[in-house]
Amino acid sequence: MKLTKKVVESLPATGTRYEVRDETVTGFLVRVGVTGEKTFYLMYRAGKGRGAAKRRLALGAFPDVSVEQARSIARARLAQVTMGEDPAAMLKEAKATRTVHSVLEQFLVEHVRPRLKPGTIRTYEQQAAAIVLPALGKMKITDVQPRHIGKLHHQMRATPYQANRVISLLSKFFNWCEVAGFRERGSNPTFGLERYKEQKRATFMGRQELEAIGSAIAALETRGELSPIMSAVFKVLLFTGARSGEITTLKWEYLDLSQGLAHLPDSKTGAKTIHLPAAARTVLESLPRINEYCFPGRYERGHIVNIKNAWQRILTHAGLSGWRIHDLRHAFASYAVNSGQGLPIIGKMLGHTQAATTQRYAHVADNPVAMAAEETARQIQKDLSGGRILPFRKAAG
Repeated sequence: MKLTKKVVESLPATGTRYEVRDETVTGFLVRVGVTGEKTFYLMYRAGKGRGAAKRRLALGAFPDVSVEQARSIARARLAQVTMGEDPAAMLKEAKATRTVHSVLEQFLVEHVRPRLKPGTIRTYEQQAAAIVLPALGKMKITDVQPRHIGKLHHQMRATPYQANRVISLLSKFFNWCEVAGFRERGSNPTFGLERYKEQKRATFMGRQELEAIGSAIAALETRGELSPIMSAVFKVLLFTGARSGEITTLKWEYLDLSQGLAHLPDSKTGAKTIHLPAAARTVLESLPRINEYCFPGRYERGHIVNIKNAWQRILTHAGLSGWRIHDLRHAFASYAVNSGQGLPIIGKMLGHTQAATTQRYAHVADNPVAMAAEETARQIQKDLSGGRILPFRKAAG
């Protein structure tokens, strides 16, 4: 049959891959994938006679490439074949001359930015610019060997966590290169590289640390060195065990304070429900509604962005060092364990399980997840304030 837009659109997904050939251009066809994706190809022989090698040349994916565009490309490539050329081999050779810099940018544009979350995109872009490109950027994509990756990994041995994350990025990148035809299948140069051992923190914040942090927050806020908004961010982080990005980007529309819930449409693990114990609700209810975000940014625009500097001021005033903002989440979990909560319940409070499972618990009467979050936040609030309640102090004026 003649391939047309209507014909291609009507081709169903069958659970198996199949091809439909065009009757007007020899070798021109569309392949329908297992899940229904459609890609145009040209099949031809590189040389004369039936003994010549068969070639398959990808022409583009539908509907990004229309049927007529693909047919026109197929005719042009067949003309090259008639002249004794091998378009597939020429394309492969052209790809082989591309540099890591060029292909990595294509990887970021075509794969990373459309598919991954903003935080992951920023991390990949930073690692690419600061580490990968200076070391490998000028090399041809086909010339990168395991020894090059091993050398880069070894050079980063002083920062084993970062070294391993860079190798993870490169592993994904070279897998994509194989799929996109820039390298031979099974040639990923990161394969078999032994990662550095990562030392996980064995200790968590306890009563002394939280009392010191609570006192520091109160003192800095009183002296005007910590804004009420910033103070509230850290309190809500502690009272919920949520990730910092989930709280700093929290919108009023996500909140159901009557039920003690915050419904996030997206997070690191997808849609998620955060339980808001009384201590967290008290802080949130006291916040002024300046814009759509619970924690507005500078000049009352957008949401608060940089909380690391404030965290360092808190640690310095508290006489503490080495603690990360993420350790507040670990503190929540450790308090939950010490108060007798089971690991499945703690996992649900922290959003470690699938979002659908967490959501199911949100509407159950006598909710054990909400009860556990309530008790955990109550204990944290007690130690954070040295037994006193730390109310949210509204800004003057």
